[in-house]
Amino acid sequence: MNITNAPPVHPPTLLVVDDDPDIRMLLCDLFRREGFRVDVATDGASAITFLEHHAPPTVILLDMLMPGILGTSVLAYLGSKPTLEHVPVAIVSSSPDLAPEGYPLFKKPLKFAPLLAFVRKACEHEGDHPVVS
Repeated sequence: MNITNAPPVHPPTLLVVDDDPDIRMLLCDLFRREGFRVDVATDGASAITFLEHHAPPTVILLDMLMPGILGTSVLAYLGSKPTLEHVPVAIVSSSPDLAPEGYPLFKKPLKFAPLLAFVRKACEHEGDHPVVS
């Protein structure tokens, strides 16, 4: 057995926050195939609830325009919590005009390779408190 090919004991965790079930399913499938653990939230409120009750994810992929609590409110919540303020966040949205500056933006329809590259780079710096932009 080649140890370098063994899956990590604790794979990096992504939190996908998107109200579109097709996008959630696609991202979950693609990132799980790449060896990531993927958790999902269907809107901003469920994302905040998830974050209050679980360890911080390695990376968050966040839609901006969702029913109820918008992505901008999730960003404000993250910034208000010392345990979450350093978690890298990528904006995944079909409404790029709503995305605040300072966050990587991936427009829908998504191109997976650039998003995967961002996630991998963020995971390399886990624990270094990476800057999101």
